[in-house]
Amino acid sequence: MRPLSLLLLALPLIAQDPARTLAELLSLLKPSRVPADGRLNPTDKTWEDWVRRTGERPPDFDKLPSTPGLPDALAGVTTPAQWPARKQQLRRDVQHWIFGQFPPTPTNLRAVVTANRRDGAVTVREVRLEFGPDHRATLRVELIIPDGPGPFPVFLTNHAANRPWVYTAVRRGYIAAIYHATDPRYANGDDSDAWLDVYPGIDFPVLARWAWAASRTVDYLITLPEVDKAKIGTTGHSRNGKSALLAAAMDDRIAAVVPSSGNSGESDPWRFTTEPFANESIELLTGGQSHWFHPRLRFFSGREDKLPVDQNTLLSLVAPRGLMLYTGYAESASNPVGFEQAYRDALRVYRFLGREQNIWLHLRIGEHGTNAEDIEIFCDFFDSVFGRRPRQKLETWAHGYTFDAWKKLSKETIDPLRPPVTADPKLQIEWALGTEPPGAPNRQLRHAPLEVSMADNALAAQFKRPATDAATRDRIAKEGMAWREVPIGDGIVGDLFYPANHKAGKLPVVIWLHGYSYQYGWSIQSPWLTNINDLRLDQRLSLPALVKRGFAVLVFDQIGFGTRVLDAREFYTRYPRWSLMGKMVADTRAAIDTCTQIDILDPQRISLGGYSLGAKVGLLTMALDPRVHSLAAVAGFDPLRRDTKDKGVEGVRHYSHIHGLMPRLGFFEGHEASLPFDFDAALKLAAPRPVLLIAPTLDRYARAADVAATVNAVTYPALQLETPLDFNRFHRPTQQRVVDWFAERGR
Repeated sequence: MRPLSLLLLALPLIAQDPARTLAELLSLLKPSRVPADGRLNPTDKTWEDWVRRTGERPPDFDKLPSTPGLPDALAGVTTPAQWPARKQQLRRDVQHWIFGQFPPTPTNLRAVVTANRRDGAVTVREVRLEFGPDHRATLRVELIIPDGPGPFPVFLTNHAANRPWVYTAVRRGYIAAIYHATDPRYANGDDSDAWLDVYPGIDFPVLARWAWAASRTVDYLITLPEVDKAKIGTTGHSRNGKSALLAAAMDDRIAAVVPSSGNSGESDPWRFTTEPFANESIELLTGGQSHWFHPRLRFFSGREDKLPVDQNTLLSLVAPRGLMLYTGYAESASNPVGFEQAYRDALRVYRFLGREQNIWLHLRIGEHGTNAEDIEIFCDFFDSVFGRRPRQKLETWAHGYTFDAWKKLSKETIDPLRPPVTADPKLQIEWALGTEPPGAPNRQLRHAPLEVSMADNALAAQFKRPATDAATRDRIAKEGMAWREVPIGDGIVGDLFYPANHKAGKLPVVIWLHGYSYQYGWSIQSPWLTNINDLRLDQRLSLPALVKRGFAVLVFDQIGFGTRVLDAREFYTRYPRWSLMGKMVADTRAAIDTCTQIDILDPQRISLGGYSLGAKVGLLTMALDPRVHSLAAVAGFDPLRRDTKDKGVEGVRHYSHIHGLMPRLGFFEGHEASLPFDFDAALKLAAPRPVLLIAPTLDRYARAADVAATVNAVTYPALQLETPLDFNRFHRPTQQRVVDWFAERGR
């Protein structure tokens, strides 16, 4: 822990709440780690070192506007002729806030051919580029040139020949151009690391260096007669995807780019990487990989809505050139909804410039790795943009929801000035959830043999769910837990965990409801069992912690998440007058049905717990189902009627435009006071059963003062509202508080 640097980050928090102790404020952040594979700059090893040396303070967050949605790349632009000037300003902003600066473009680049040989049906040329002060900066470049008259298009990447990326491109008639500026763990060295000493006065983090290396390679490529200078496409995977996108955003000579699975810091906006989404947040990446981005970015951890630019801005900088967003919708570090939001926003820029056909979206199945077919798709895209072989534009969605599409499907129109009015909180909730179609109770538990298994579900295997992975079952046993699959509602499979040494009597049970982890639902491969140090795990309750306190825990994926990630795509086509939140509540009530039929569970002690999305589902389920004994809801209570635009929160758009949870609320944007429903209706129906609400004071999705005002207006002796000084997250102290609270109720 480095108290001085953490104090600097805490200054805006102190200004907001001076009554809080300094010790509390400093506890919010973890110290950054020294990266094992790179340097922050020639002087500083960690973010704290940089803060101490530079004396840089956080920006004045009170003066920065809260922009809960994505920043507008076209702000102030009314004609395409204004776009180039706007683009230059956005480039400066992206460098200042996120990626750091580039050195001046060198005017003295020279190329030294170090090897030239035939290798099968291609020519391999190895080159050393020399440039910068006294030509001290060098970069190794390798070209694989197919036979033929040329000139050839270029497949530019920093994935070396010992990785299977360039071979497909060569067979498709591309020159493969490999530049050696990448993570040294790939065993080819990182030539760009030495540039820190060549340009010591430049804020030059590693992603900026790799992107700048791509441009230096282009400097060389455009001098070659074999190269079709108008057809240079670049790509990279994971961290190399981040740098490939940055290179294309900053260099107009790159005609197309496919950033592959770079996720956070690439095509997934920072506003969709916060802890509720359980992926790689600003805090995780700037703390664990502090040399990747400019240190200034870390000031926005927990305040992503204050960031003046975001990754959608970076995407827009490629327009109108070729851009394909590419990731796996179930990758552990991804977020398909974030990608879709970014794509739609960038698409708006492409449409404005009249080049909509040049931006594609492909959310594929599978985890992080790629194969030869992925590279074929990259080349398909390059071929199409370059006019070599036109193809139909690719748009593959995982979520695919829009408010406008829902309105067309449902044919609903609501006048916010004449809202449906009812004082009955149950009717208010039912209006928001929509019309639930009649269903039949699941009778699987009443029949033998019981047929329920996720073993044949590819995503369950990818997530290493217990039914698919023997090693996971071994870890369950080592944690002192037993496990079984159970059927829920309309063909859903749940996982029940309970003490392995349970002999007699009935156990209290907690149905745990996950957050906005679209990519893996309630689990992330195997670490969900024991590892709660990874910040990506800050959306899940530690199952062993509750089981060791004598509870059973039931978990399942909500519709649109985890193993059911694709199930929401056609939901409103099939049920236009219902809602996704209504389905989630129905599934949770079906999980309660299941708990009442399992012989080891106590039907009088069925509790709900949830974080973020799960807290919202839990509140509404408890309101409608008297069988719920108690509820712990973390960072999920939303004071909708107070969520006005001036508060800088997503408000009703969160439910109607972004996640599609309760579309009807969207008619009341700008008329929030007229909403027929608010979450206080859930509290009125939940009383007098025990409820724990945890509302972090720095939650950017719901202002703590508005939460308190709405909650305190409800007379409810059994309700505990706690407002810890924290961001919206479910880290270890909050997890422990929830476990302790359930243990008290369980007794």
